[in-house]
Amino acid sequence: MTLSLRSLAPLIGFVLLLLAPSLAIAGGALSFQIRFEALLVVSGLCIAACVLGGYSFAELGLGAPRGARAWLICGALTCLLLAGIVVEAQFLNHSAPEPNWVAFAPFYVLVSSPCQEIVCRSVPKLIADRLQMSGRHYVLFSSAVFSLMHGAYGDPVLLANTFLAGVAWSTAYLFTRNVWPLTASHAAVGSFAFWIGLA
Repeated sequence: MTLSLRSLAPLIGFVLLLLAPSLAIAGGALSFQIRFEALLVVSGLCIAACVLGGYSFAELGLGAPRGARAWLICGALTCLLLAGIVVEAQFLNHSAPEPNWVAFAPFYVLVSSPCQEIVCRSVPKLIADRLQMSGRHYVLFSSAVFSLMHGAYGDPVLLANTFLAGVAWSTAYLFTRNVWPLTASHAAVGSFAFWIGLA
């Protein structure tokens, strides 16, 4: 299938929108301190564009998960990712300061993780389906975008970690088509990484 520039426009626009905060922070046009607020704005724009485009909340992966399979898949992935973090922590210095958990934890668990899963898992899947991309190409696209969103941190290890986590979560999304189990996994893995200073 030959793709025209017009057919690639949603993919290009999505990537530019999602990476805009990271690029702006790296270029000094946006403060690193407001990275989460920028994520919320970008997520809101992505979700609004999908809703205005006629996609339902179920198509965005926001329906109720069916059965225990999705939770079992994401539970197993969470355990594997947490084990990887524990192993990695043995070889890396813990230099990142712990966040203020009282303020940070509710935001990260209830807002940031769901937003990231929608814009990095379900929205890329909608674009991939429209472009008739294979599952493998969707996983690579989703994972690359998720990793590059974290470019503002300037940490190559974090970029590698988020890419690998993105591969795990986007592969799981192919089977679950639901962001809630992935959100729980993301919140658990991310919170643990923050707690031990790797994020």
